[in-house]
Amino acid sequence: MKIDTPRYLQLVFIATLVVTSGALQCGNPRNNRVSANRHNRLDTSISSSLTNTENGIEDSVQVFLRFSPLIGGPPIPLHVEVILAEGDADKRKDAESKGTIYIRKTNNLASMAFLNAYPQLHRLDFLPENPTDPSTVVRLTSFQSVPGKLRHRHYSQNITASSDAKQDGRGITVLLPVGSIPCQKKSGATSSDVVSTALDFTNERRDNVYDDLRIFLGKNCLSFAVDLLLELNNVHGIQRVDSWNKIDFGE
Repeated sequence: MKIDTPRYLQLVFIATLVVTSGALQCGNPRNNRVSANRHNRLDTSISSSLTNTENGIEDSVQVFLRFSPLIGGPPIPLHVEVILAEGDADKRKDAESKGTIYIRKTNNLASMAFLNAYPQLHRLDFLPENPTDPSTVVRLTSFQSVPGKLRHRHYSQNITASSDAKQDGRGITVLLPVGSIPCQKKSGATSSDVVSTALDFTNERRDNVYDDLRIFLGKNCLSFAVDLLLELNNVHGIQRVDSWNKIDFGE
């Protein structure tokens, strides 16, 4: 049955398609490397249960964009994060996810049960340092900058049962598949290498490039997501989803 998505969701899809596809095609020079002082660095040595593949059997990292409401904001999916899901733990569900846009009426990662098919999940985003502070809202809505922070959340096994995955808040969320990064032991690239690339990229920019957040004419959650996708594409190559041919709408 065809679903008539709200107008603002259609605009989100169109804008994301144009920005992401255009960025991945054109490429982008890497930003200058910077050191991390003010914030703690992310752990780039996270172990993966998928790196010991036998006989060169491929695993992969699935790449998603997840749109959700701003913390303390209206229930509209304005915030974006990058999700990296490691491994083809369940190939049927993995195949289904590649061309499917998932829409949920709750801002709750646990509502995306198919994500349990992946042994490891990583969420990376850029948000205000104090998102619930009234002054943050005032400054952002008046087009001023606020201190920002880069965030990484990691889940191992039974992802949607995590208490953190259940406490995002209320509002509509959209999960948009971007593509996949193939990994093979014999080629020297593993899923852990892909995740390390993402975490290294984040660590190198957390005290300079992404120290302040601004809605317009500055760094924000969307610019971070696009920059990270560009880095992953430049280093490892993202096999992009050919088309979004299905909408999965649920509670």
